[in-house]
Amino acid sequence: MAELIAPERSASRPILEVTVDRIWRFFCSVRAAVYEIAFLALLVLIGTLRGSSVPRQLADLLPVTEPLVRRWYAWDVFHSLLFMATLALISVAIAIGGMLNRAPGIWRAIAHPTITTTHGFLRAAEPSARFRAGHSAEELLNQLRTVFQDRGYRLLTQRRGEEIHLYADKHRYAKLGTFPFHFALILILVGGIAGAKYGFRETEFIVPVGETRSIGHGTGLSVRLDRFTDEYNENGVAKRFTSDLVLLKDGTPVKAEAVTVNNPMTYGSVVLYQTSFGQTATVRVTDATGAILFDGPVEMGLYRSALNADAPAGLLQVPGTDVTLNLIGPDEDRYNAPEEDNLKLTSGQLYVQARRSSMSGSEQAPSAVVDQGQAVALGDIRVTFVREGRFTLLQVGRNPGIPIFVVAAIFLVGGLAATFYFPHRRVRGIVAPIEGGSLAHLAPLARRDWSGKRDFERLVDEIEERLNIARVIAAPDGVANPTSPMPPHTSGEPRPAV
Repeated sequence: MAELIAPERSASRPILEVTVDRIWRFFCSVRAAVYEIAFLALLVLIGTLRGSSVPRQLADLLPVTEPLVRRWYAWDVFHSLLFMATLALISVAIAIGGMLNRAPGIWRAIAHPTITTTHGFLRAAEPSARFRAGHSAEELLNQLRTVFQDRGYRLLTQRRGEEIHLYADKHRYAKLGTFPFHFALILILVGGIAGAKYGFRETEFIVPVGETRSIGHGTGLSVRLDRFTDEYNENGVAKRFTSDLVLLKDGTPVKAEAVTVNNPMTYGSVVLYQTSFGQTATVRVTDATGAILFDGPVEMGLYRSALNADAPAGLLQVPGTDVTLNLIGPDEDRYNAPEEDNLKLTSGQLYVQARRSSMSGSEQAPSAVVDQGQAVALGDIRVTFVREGRFTLLQVGRNPGIPIFVVAAIFLVGGLAATFYFPHRRVRGIVAPIEGGSLAHLAPLARRDWSGKRDFERLVDEIEERLNIARVIAAPDGVANPTSPMPPHTSGEPRPAV
């Protein structure tokens, strides 16, 4: 029995070369790209549902998932390292697989296309056209060249025996439109990484009238609310509300604008959106010696107190003490659940309760109803209800990826415009001598391109009109007209590059 011996390899490939080759193949793999995009979609879904009630519903349905749901709510997906790493991986895959790996082939198709074709390809092409002339093949080719060039085509020729093979194309550089398109995708992913790393979003940014609040996050920006105005319909529903904001950079005003729901304020990559509003109660708190412990507005309506569940309430931790003030304002809608309005406050009144952290649950915290402009003593502190006011509720966000997205949009539209409005048109053909003259057989590379076929028909019509020659009609059985003895296709002829 003969023993099969594998041939010895002359030299093994270096480990570095093998490693680089495998990494390159991974990034060029369509399967890997599908996995990466699917994983990114999963992360986006997890991050989006984090801001909804779906995780809580899952925990209520399956209590065993409670620890997982708590981690879900605590995980900021869009600012996580995993999310940014996934975007970076897809960006590299697009750069390598979509651009670098395809660049040599695309450039060869532009600069050095295959010129020769076969009779079999021309016979099978739909549509195609034959033209018979009473002069030499070279003269017919020169006439065709004039028509092609006038229509913006580049014409390349190559002689094979007595035949002249031709290749004509226009808008060849539009094939490079794929690179701006892929570059735009990379920029979008880079913008996502920049936004995830350096962006932020504050969904409940409150500024009372006359107050200045810092945005933070290293921006050096702060917001001052100079005035708040609101308008209502006859049924009491807010029709329009406007915040007159002043934006300050390191304490210096840089922009002033009236902000409404559909008209945010923008400064660089920071955007301030108007979302809602509410009322404030400006109070002054002093100790037994008259020293001021707090003097400013307290936002009302951020929570509801059990003492008056249908009225706006606010909490104030008095600085330097263990006292927390529970402030409750008048019911905003007396016709909505009037049975829950236990305090029966009127406009200009404020309920104040002072509770110390050292109090037991059975102890009664001192409380009182105070009118606007009046003061009340609660233990060893004194509370003055200075006035009612308003606050605006803003959503503040910064996305440093926005300028990158704008550039990406330009490249994206440019690449798509080049691809769709300037499609690469290609025509192949053979000009051959026949008895009494010459015959040209032309066909477009437009198998599934309706507009390409239409452009070819227009080209044929112009050839007929300008050269004063009519196309030759094929015989009913699909073979060449006997008056056009072109050589038959043989299996040894190379297939044309499409």
